[in-house]
Amino acid sequence: MKNNIIINTDPGVDDAIALMYAFTLDDKLNINLITSAGGNIPIESITENALFLVEFLGKDIPVAQGYPTPLKRKSVYTSAHGKNGLGKYNFNRKKLKYKPVNGEACDVMYEKLKENKEKTTIISLGPMTNIARLFEKYPDSKNYVKEVVFESGTKEKIYGKPYKSFNTGYDPEATEIVFKSGVNLVMIPMELGHIAYLDKEDIKLFKHTNNTGKVFEKMFKGYNDYHVGKLGAAVHDVCVVYYLVHPEYFKSEKAYIEVKYYKSETEEFGYIDTDYDKKPNATICVDLDINMFKYDLFEALKKYK
Repeated sequence: MKNNIIINTDPGVDDAIALMYAFTLDDKLNINLITSAGGNIPIESITENALFLVEFLGKDIPVAQGYPTPLKRKSVYTSAHGKNGLGKYNFNRKKLKYKPVNGEACDVMYEKLKENKEKTTIISLGPMTNIARLFEKYPDSKNYVKEVVFESGTKEKIYGKPYKSFNTGYDPEATEIVFKSGVNLVMIPMELGHIAYLDKEDIKLFKHTNNTGKVFEKMFKGYNDYHVGKLGAAVHDVCVVYYLVHPEYFKSEKAYIEVKYYKSETEEFGYIDTDYDKKPNATICVDLDINMFKYDLFEALKKYK
């Protein structure tokens, strides 16, 4: 039986690759809805990026525009994905054929959840503002959710202090609401993206596989993941989709995760704290088979013309 899926995303270069991969899994995933999450750039442009990717990749999946800001904070965008969010690839936004559906993302999510006979998995590739609003506005929505599989956080401290991963740091209060909701959680930490990165030869192969690959190769040129740096391009978000269809290629652990807040004289931010001594509330993926990951990713790319 195919999994019912809602994808919460803020495209985003690695989000774009994750969507490309997910769209080839019609035999395994029933993608009901894509919600645009505020994050990399303003929500209107994020929504246009999502609409473009659905159109460009030949799918007919509704896109709902998400909440424009974090729940309690001002929007602080990242330059990692370039000015328009898709690296150095640009498209004519005025010529988009697809439009977002009516209604805020949380409202559309709730209607989609209720339509499904089986519970739905929420894939979160961006900040969790939309999901938090869903749970707060419609408390019974949690009864329709199978699990939330998300990319964010890190198991370890970096540079001697907690690490501010973007998806949580953008709206930690939203992440906290989702963690406290009681739904099943699967965390794909930042470290996995630094295992699952595409090196320079992989990126060349993208370019030479087909015209779709050429578009993504242009995106990679403007993708600034400083953790991987000149080695290539980390594709953190693809790991989330890959886990859903190939959990056998992952090593995972059970742990307790919660949002905590770091404050110093110069900064304040929310981060995910991992505790192996408390009763677990989440599955954390800690390793994956990179050879199978790359093989399956390129097999997916070959399905496009």
